[in-house]
Amino acid sequence: MTTLLATMMLLVTPGLFSACSSDDPIPTTNNAPDSEILMDANVWQVMEGTRATTFDNDAALRGETGGFKCAIYYENTTNQYLDYTTVNWSGSQWLWNDGKHYWPPSGNLDFFAYMPATQPGYVTNITNSIIETGSGPEPQPYFNCTNLPLTLTPTDATTEFIWALTRGQNKTANASGVTMNFKHPFARIKFKLSAASGTNVAVNSITIPDVYRNGRCTLSGTGNTATCTWSNLSDSSNDLVISGDPATNDDVVYLVIPYNYGSKTLTANATWSDWSTATKDVSASVAFNWEAGYSYIYTLTLSKEALIVDVNKYTEQW
Repeated sequence: MTTLLATMMLLVTPGLFSACSSDDPIPTTNNAPDSEILMDANVWQVMEGTRATTFDNDAALRGETGGFKCAIYYENTTNQYLDYTTVNWSGSQWLWNDGKHYWPPSGNLDFFAYMPATQPGYVTNITNSIIETGSGPEPQPYFNCTNLPLTLTPTDATTEFIWALTRGQNKTANASGVTMNFKHPFARIKFKLSAASGTNVAVNSITIPDVYRNGRCTLSGTGNTATCTWSNLSDSSNDLVISGDPATNDDVVYLVIPYNYGSKTLTANATWSDWSTATKDVSASVAFNWEAGYSYIYTLTLSKEALIVDVNKYTEQW
């Protein structure tokens, strides 16, 4: 991806979690002692043409009118060098919305960002934390997912939340810009109807029982190698119910919390209009092992007696 440079000017604000060190703070606004902090952003992609509610490529990132939020921390601490500030695509580059920001004369910084800047309603408690590892302290931001929507129609827009962590940046090595490699903490699923199902059948709904809707996701590592880990999963008493026919909505995707459920019963409620109209449920046992950042297509082949489900997992993040 072409490196996109951005320029800015800073207003020092109180930290959301921990403020910058009060000992002789380094100015980061005008009259700053050193070079500008320039920003770039990208995201993994697998396919084009899917719902605009997920961030599939660079164009989707740039098209997000609210941009993304970014905070800067002194390396391996919760002390902020810059509080959460919006970064927007200006038409040719990423720009801080409050002006230029500058590197400190020495030392490394950690950058944490998330998109969209106005987080979806199911994302709460975005927090930067420091975890002691075998190699020393490491930033591991986390957020809580609460009541992820599970009763959906093709017109529902569950906006995706993505995030990035880029550690150990400095004015010498990263003078050309800091790249935020956004990661997908959720998995996404979509459904298709096979040609073998015929033209006289319409799917009314698809149900997967007992799916988690709450949990905590932690981001660790850095850049392209950063990983999302889920824990504290709860509230699995709800069914994932998707209304609408995948034959006419096969470009619609849905977000789910990653988890290995093993085998579950997928049920399709369908109506056949051949000799006479008949509506019934057909079911199949399907292995559901959803991983963060992966996309799964479930192709349904229906008859009045049986349901066959073929699964295609993308081997790269979308």
